[in-house]
Amino acid sequence: MRNFSGFAVKEGLEVKRLIQVCWDIEDEKVKEREINALLKAMDEFKLKESLIITEDFEKEEEFNGKKIVYKPLWKWLLE
Repeated sequence: MRNFSGFAVKEGLEVKRLIQVCWDIEDEKVKEREINALLKAMDEFKLKESLIITEDFEKEEEFNGKKIVYKPLWKWLLE
């Protein structure tokens, strides 16, 4: 997980969710960097879905059977 700089949510010793935070995910270079790191970490922990918290970008994307959810910070805080 060398390139992943996000948060791992664990239950006991098992990682259940990965959360990446990126204020401006609409910059293509930034988006590619963040997604690649997150997908590698998802492979390592055998996860099918992860979250990227953003300023105001909202979307869902699939990459080879893995789902990445983009959610604005304000919306995530209301959950």
